[in-house]
Amino acid sequence: MDPLTFVFIVVGLVGFGLVAGAGRPRDEMRNHRRWESGFYAESHKEVHTDATGVLMCRQCGASASERAGRCPSCGASL
Repeated sequence: MDPLTFVFIVVGLVGFGLVAGAGRPRDEMRNHRRWESGFYAESHKEVHTDATGVLMCRQCGASASERAGRCPSCGASL
């Protein structure tokens, strides 16, 4: 086989591989960004407490200590 032909075949296969796999990383990147923005929004949500340090759960309405971080009834983050 001629070396020039071999180079064209290798370059063609690499190009085909790049084109064939181009759709998947874009979707993965979009899903990762969506997860990241949701995580950022949840972690930076402002929660106002009263002077006692007791929070009310947004999921079930139970009261829990601010330090607990999680609802004792349903386990949701406070």
